[in-house]
Amino acid sequence: MLPAAGRGLRRLGRWSAVWARRLVPSPFLWVGIVLGFGTSLLVWESVLLLGVLVWLVGVWLWTARGSSVLVALGLGMVLGWLPMLFFLVGSLPHTMIGPPGVEYDL
Repeated sequence: MLPAAGRGLRRLGRWSAVWARRLVPSPFLWVGIVLGFGTSLLVWESVLLLGVLVWLVGVWLWTARGSSVLVALGLGMVLGWLPMLFFLVGSLPHTMIGPPGVEYDL
């Protein structure tokens, strides 16, 4: 089982490297990162859902036509959304994000 897991990890690493070389130079990835990070908290969840939907449609179009533009845009939106989750929402006490059993005095 251990050799099979090693082969799977190597295959995943090669697959990730191919996609990284394909997507990192794409301006659509960077536009997506800016769009994902630059959204307000009012539309925060909608941006995540939109990023996932754009990514899924991009995967479908990539398999049909070979275009990775929407894959890069959707992945960029999700990647740009993650720092907002960590820095902005995690720092706000009224979001009640914290360890279990902690009661917040609002």
